[in-house]
Amino acid sequence: MAPSDPSFDEIISKILAATDITAVTKTLAPYLNNLNDPVFAAQSNGQADPLDALDPAIHSFAYLYFLVHRCKASHGFDHALLAKVWAFVTTCDGEQVRLASHKAMSFAEALVKVATETRQPIIAIKPLAIFIQRLQASPGQLTMIHPLLAKTCLLAQSVKDILPILDNDISDVKPQQTHINYKDFLLYHYYGGMIYAFLKKFERAVEFFKLAVSAPAEVASAIQIEAHKKYVLSSLLQYGRVLPLPKYIASAVQRTIKVQCVAYADFATAYEKKSNSAIRTELEKAKPIFVRDKNFGLAKQCMEALHRRNIQDLTRTYLTLSIENITSLIGLGSEPDGARRVEGIIVRMIESGAIFATISHEHAGGMVSFLDDPNQHNNTITMDMINTQIQKATAITAKLSAMDQAISSMPAFFNKQGSHGPDQSGYSMDESDYSMHMGYDNYVDEASSSSPKKQRTESDSGKRGRRSR
Repeated sequence: MAPSDPSFDEIISKILAATDITAVTKTLAPYLNNLNDPVFAAQSNGQADPLDALDPAIHSFAYLYFLVHRCKASHGFDHALLAKVWAFVTTCDGEQVRLASHKAMSFAEALVKVATETRQPIIAIKPLAIFIQRLQASPGQLTMIHPLLAKTCLLAQSVKDILPILDNDISDVKPQQTHINYKDFLLYHYYGGMIYAFLKKFERAVEFFKLAVSAPAEVASAIQIEAHKKYVLSSLLQYGRVLPLPKYIASAVQRTIKVQCVAYADFATAYEKKSNSAIRTELEKAKPIFVRDKNFGLAKQCMEALHRRNIQDLTRTYLTLSIENITSLIGLGSEPDGARRVEGIIVRMIESGAIFATISHEHAGGMVSFLDDPNQHNNTITMDMINTQIQKATAITAKLSAMDQAISSMPAFFNKQGSHGPDQSGYSMDESDYSMHMGYDNYVDEASSSSPKKQRTESDSGKRGRRSR
């Protein structure tokens, strides 16, 4: 400490004197902001730890300042530091911490840095997830820590703790209060889409990627372009086609997508024709680009999704088919283990409720009987569900309009400078920012990794009803 710096006891006394949020805002915040960093490493003459002199629940603002310095100075986790981190994130006063949002971000970054350096990024995930919920003024509020947590979950391949946060749609975007910027919004939804895609929750992945792609923009961001590539593949996996993007998407983004995502557009066009040969040809043609973008695993998943869709189409036409016939009709007849693979796909579709059918092995090779959907969707439960979805869609539309206005006021939104690296928005981004693939390229065909589970069998009546749609 410099001779002019206050003593340990003086600092602690000043902190203890700030007994309410007004005192923290008007007195304590300016006081701590003017102190030099070495002050926060100071101890009493008796070598007392300042963090032991403060209560993280009562003195959250000041505790955060000391904890940031402690984490930055640490080269690894010890029990004492982890205990203090845990005490802080589980008890801190959100109102106080929101007054120091940049310090909160410094704390999160320092925590992740220590965890990553020790090759244990998973250690930082649960504390950060809890801290975000403390920091938020409402469950749908976006903070600067959201994208950092999502990225850390991807690095650690551990997503359980972030799911409750991801499942709360962002509806509160207030850059003036939270100090978030445009890149925070894009990266959070990009990383969130990747997490949902990894979990095969492709409907949610599509929504997250769409929010990134359709964010207001003066120039296209590299994040938006990468999000669009995954949007195309996730949309094919969920719907069998690429859903149209909102009409309000920025023209600059649309133009850039047309130039930089040609391979994805061509693959989608071939995919929607449901022709195995055409899709395989396009997949092989686009493979170098998909591999470069680390999206080849997702593209390969589209092939099995195509087989599932073709099987669903058969249920609209046939009452009963042999597994051999199904294998031939969906284009796998030439594969040595095609029948076994098709049976595995059918088993998983039955288990997930994608089709209603039974498999009988009384005939050589097996027969599949397609059944009616037991839910005719003509009851009050279905009507209530539809009304709920309509109300939800109306509310989301209003929130999106408000979000667009808030995003447009974010720092860097109006940056029209030239390209700085791959990102036209002026962000210099490395591959870890937008190309982490969460194991997509290690995708293993499910059908080849396990044999089909034994289904209930019954004699083939040949008169089973089709699944109604």
